[in-house]
Amino acid sequence: MINKNRKINYGLIFVVITMFIPFIVKDEYQLRVINMVLLYSIVALSINLIVGFAGQLDMGRAAFVGLGGYWSAIMMLRFHLPFMVAFISAGLICAFIGFVLGILCRRSTFDYLTLLTIGFNVICLKLFLNWNSVTNGAMGLRLVPSPIVFGFKFDTNFKYFYFALGLLVICYILIKRITKSKIGRAFEAIRDDPIAASYSGINVANFKVINFSVASFFTGIAGSAMAHYINYVSPYTTTLDESIYQLQMAILGGLGSLPGSILGASILVIVPEISRTFYEYRLMLVGFLMVAMMLWSPNGILGRNGIGEKVIGIRNLILVKKDKKLAKEENHKPQAVS
Repeated sequence: MINKNRKINYGLIFVVITMFIPFIVKDEYQLRVINMVLLYSIVALSINLIVGFAGQLDMGRAAFVGLGGYWSAIMMLRFHLPFMVAFISAGLICAFIGFVLGILCRRSTFDYLTLLTIGFNVICLKLFLNWNSVTNGAMGLRLVPSPIVFGFKFDTNFKYFYFALGLLVICYILIKRITKSKIGRAFEAIRDDPIAASYSGINVANFKVINFSVASFFTGIAGSAMAHYINYVSPYTTTLDESIYQLQMAILGGLGSLPGSILGASILVIVPEISRTFYEYRLMLVGFLMVAMMLWSPNGILGRNGIGEKVIGIRNLILVKKDKKLAKEENHKPQAVS
């Protein structure tokens, strides 16, 4: 209970400190990059829910980001619906598509599931490129309205920061509650051993469908938020390279670690922006980084047996040795004669 309260207090302190970032970072470009970190963190959280907690390799998340963005943009541009209706419906439609995809994939093994998600990503990309009457083809949809919540318009980087931060905090709390619930424990059981999970009374196929549906909802609202932030949605943000890029955020930060998802998104969004030259070769350089991580820490920085745990383990080992040394010195001290 004490550890739980301590984690909550640390989380609150982190959020309060983060709220002052727009007052410290005055550069519009830098603030824009930070906003993208917040949005990509939501995508990474949804990927971690599938890959890190359920053990299913999904390489088509960019398709759901695109679906959420296109749906929300079309609802506002063509049907003139309010932002909140378009925003929530984007998540729901992605959850429904995730449910259908989950039905198709629920009996599939690890390798075939990966191929199915890659195929789905390619289908969505071709759909966005060629359905000109709806998606405007390769030109994408321009002039997507900025978010409006309760009459307040988030139309600047400064204002949007608080919208993205609030959305990330809500998504983080919801996903955290899911992972700590019976459903989350069922996901972890399927990840560790599907056969043992089925013998324990867990319907593996149905829980895979639930996992895909829930994760797709969060990916969809993240895609919607991105479209309304950059005021544009393009089919080229739904490529397979983008899916791999988003998957690397979850893996780098730590599989099964929600803070790791935010850390991974921060690293892979901020580092390429340091240099435009680096950005052109980001996939290659990130590939080298991932190979190094797989050799040394397969579950990422904050995942199980990751770099974080190794550092903590080294620190604990040093403290234990120090305590033993002090105890040994105490035992060798001469006792006072009364």
